[in-house]
Amino acid sequence: MTRGAVVSWSDAARRELPAMAGGRRLVVDYFASRCCGGNVSIGDLSLRWLPASETVDPEFVPVEAPGGLRVRVQQDLVAVLVAAGGRVDMRGWGRLRRPVIVLEDGATWLDFIAMRRPRNPLRH
Repeated sequence: MTRGAVVSWSDAARRELPAMAGGRRLVVDYFASRCCGGNVSIGDLSLRWLPASETVDPEFVPVEAPGGLRVRVQQDLVAVLVAAGGRVDMRGWGRLRRPVIVLEDGATWLDFIAMRRPRNPLRH
């Protein structure tokens, strides 16, 4: 487990996510790519549930989480989430309610994706 908090957790996330987990792990990953062969980069953070029976790639490290929730973060993201002030929050209503990551410092994220090697979004 990483030392110290990698992300903060909203009150709603602390309350709702342990019950939503149902034995699954929450996995934080990213996608980054260059567009049109130029100097423009795009990227996205993603949160997804992974069944407890599924093996987690070693590039995903466990991090501190509330209420016994098991969370893994792609290792390249750890420093970025700390530096950018990452916070897990909840969005949506009813059955469409889901966790999201909010970054206080978007510039840190833009610098990160501009320097990353492209990642295959299907490899997760």
